Amino acid sequence: MLNVNKTYVGKIIRQKRKNLGLKQSELAEMIGISEKHLSKIETGKNYPALDNFFKMAEILKLSLKDFVSECIDTTDISSNKNKLKMIVNIATEEQVNVYLDMIKVVNHYIK
Repeated sequence: MLNVNKTYVGKIIRQKRKNLGLKQSELAEMIGISEKHLSKIETGKNYPALDNFFKMAEILKLSLKDFVSECIDTTDISSNKNKLKMIVNIATEEQVNVYLDMIKVVNHYIK
């Protein structure tokens, strides 16, 4: 299973926000969340919701690759590929379509 480090994700978001000269309140308003919630994300106390994560990435001009170096444990990638194959093999056509849509969205942000 992939493990995402909340502290690292928050650190990347905070650094990029500061580099762009944005205040927490400004970024929070652009995303549509409270400044307090953004603070918790930046300090690694909360994960951003997926839609908010993608909004942040777009606003801050970040790609998923910017988060990969330290925040993902890839020691069992082949195991994860096998798990995905099993999920797809037993999925309904509707579920497969949803999975494909999710992959397209993620691939859009990997540059």
